[in-house]
Amino acid sequence: MPGGPRRFGGPPARRKDRLMAGVFTVAVHAIVFAALFWPRVARPPAHIVPQPPLQVSLLETPKPTPPGPPEPAMLQPDSVDVAPPHLAMRAPTPSAFTVPDTSDLLSDSQLAGAATVGEGGGGGGGTCDMARAVQQALRRDPMVRGSVEDAHRSGKAIMLWNGDWVRSGGQDGKGLSAVREAVTWEVAFAPEACRNTRMHGLVLLSLADGGTRFAVGAGDWRWSDLLGLHH
Repeated sequence: MPGGPRRFGGPPARRKDRLMAGVFTVAVHAIVFAALFWPRVARPPAHIVPQPPLQVSLLETPKPTPPGPPEPAMLQPDSVDVAPPHLAMRAPTPSAFTVPDTSDLLSDSQLAGAATVGEGGGGGGGTCDMARAVQQALRRDPMVRGSVEDAHRSGKAIMLWNGDWVRSGGQDGKGLSAVREAVTWEVAFAPEACRNTRMHGLVLLSLADGGTRFAVGAGDWRWSDLLGLHH
């Protein structure tokens, strides 16, 4: 080539320096490229302290239990001041008492003019002594005494018939039922002449105790009137 031998010509020491300079340049470039493209390892920052590793334990999850009955809700009472109950005692009025009916009982003045059995007031005399017959019938009948006791009339003088049968106390019907039945049965089976004997005023019939007495009669009457037979 033209001029080639001249360009690379020269003394050997000069050529050696040029070769070393070229090798140095290549080495510098290789180092620069290596620094630029060599992979870097990431290092943690010096100020962050690494945490110790966490220990994880795997436990068996318990099965859910079925829900039970709900607990009763406790209601708080309202804070209200309740006054204690005041019990008022009311005195009973006089009308609240039941006044016993004593209209069938006879007073001493009413009994003063009454005839008793054996005093000729029985009517008829002899076999027609109706007062004695009826009195004996009352004394023989135990139901008569029970009826008197139930009516609380023992030992008292009772108006039994005064033209009509008289209600005694709180009895349902007129006249004491057992006494009325005993009298009507005795009169009904008496002779007709005795039943129709005319009588005047009250006649007293007594039980065996002597204290319990029954008064029958009116101003002018007959024993048959006690049966509802009027002449």
